[in-house]
Amino acid sequence: MANLFFSGEKVSKEEARAGLMELIADNWADAFTVDFWSDGGGHMIRAVLEFDDTEEVMSDELRAKFPAKFMGWRLVVLKVPRGHIEVFFKDKK
Repeated sequence: MANLFFSGEKVSKEEARAGLMELIADNWADAFTVDFWSDGGGHMIRAVLEFDDTEEVMSDELRAKFPAKFMGWRLVVLKVPRGHIEVFFKDKK
């Protein structure tokens, strides 16, 4: 059963993507992108951030900038190695 926290109205994908791109740009100096994904818990928006070390724990200050629910969407932060976005996301919009 889906978590009720994530139920409710969502803004359009375009609006959510633009909003999250702006939020990340204001808080992240390295490469990033935003995409949409789904898993057993339903649909989500993902903040894809490049890290030198993907095992590195995000600071509490940075993590607090990414709420669990963003514009009605479940938000997940995906840490990827440096160069990943150029290879795997360059042709996606």
